[in-house]
Amino acid sequence: MPNGRDRMHDRHRIPAPSATPITRPSGVVETGTGPYVDGIKERIHDLFRTLGGLDNHVVQVQQEFNRLSNSALSAEEKLLVAHQAYDQLVKAAQFAGFDFPMQTFTVQSIGWSMQVGRQSGRAVQWKTS
Repeated sequence: MPNGRDRMHDRHRIPAPSATPITRPSGVVETGTGPYVDGIKERIHDLFRTLGGLDNHVVQVQQEFNRLSNSALSAEEKLLVAHQAYDQLVKAAQFAGFDFPMQTFTVQSIGWSMQVGRQSGRAVQWKTS
């Protein structure tokens, strides 16, 4: 886990984003978005592993953005988490072993969206501010 933190989920059961601080098994207290961000990063990592699984993983990642959109987090917190996830999407696209068309992800409650693709071996990206 990043920064030596304890695992609080598995990648198929990501905790919901929460405004309530959480205590990890090690006793470290952090924002409630920590386990969600860790989990969505892992799902994003899976997203570009195989071209054949891309469509299914796109749906799963968008479902996580829907959970973020529907969460009780403030708009500012949602935007912060969305930017963290966007950075991971771009990084994962850069290291994908295949090209793929632009994929769009949205956080509807804050009117935020992003796109990422890979063309001619290069990540192509776009996001709202």
